[in-house]
Amino acid sequence: MMYRQKGIALLMSLIILLVLSLLATSSMQNSVMQERMSNSSREGLITLEAAEAALREIEDSLESLDSLENFGELNEDEDDYSSDPEDGWHWAGFAPPVLDDATWEDDELVLKADPVDGLEPKYFIEYLGRVSVLPGAVGDRSLRNLNFEGTGDTYGGGGAAGPGDSEISVQAESMRIVVMAIGPSEQSRKIIESYYFISANNIESSEG
Repeated sequence: MMYRQKGIALLMSLIILLVLSLLATSSMQNSVMQERMSNSSREGLITLEAAEAALREIEDSLESLDSLENFGELNEDEDDYSSDPEDGWHWAGFAPPVLDDATWEDDELVLKADPVDGLEPKYFIEYLGRVSVLPGAVGDRSLRNLNFEGTGDTYGGGGAAGPGDSEISVQAESMRIVVMAIGPSEQSRKIIESYYFISANNIESSEG
């Protein structure tokens, strides 16, 4: 009977040891998974911050834009360019597909932004045309039009918008900016877009 009890004790010890080993392995796997998730989340935030920083820089550079010549010109049928645009500048309907990897590898389709924390975002700008705000559409309230500095009423009064002393008008040149950044490990990618408006007065004054 004593030998049988010793055998059962040994078996129970082995079972307990096996259970503890499984628990320890599971705990280690959970720790590794949590660390990977944490690193992935951190890298995603870093990549997003780089894309947003590049976007702000691009928008700042557009404030001084006084000509649309970078976008080229379309022919009479508007189905092709009559004069080629600069690299990374596109007319509405001619912008490359955002989710196509080949887009971001073609230096004629996109531009490189200044490096941000070791990352080098890429971007392109699409001209969407002139948009109008109907006078009286918001009554007597002031109108804040996205990237314009200050506020203005629907009849063009208000603060300065862009270079010089131009004021907010009822018309603006609209553009879409698309920025892509790849994370440090190249395992994460963030793509953001923004719609930017420039006072039509700036373009008219330079072309007129």
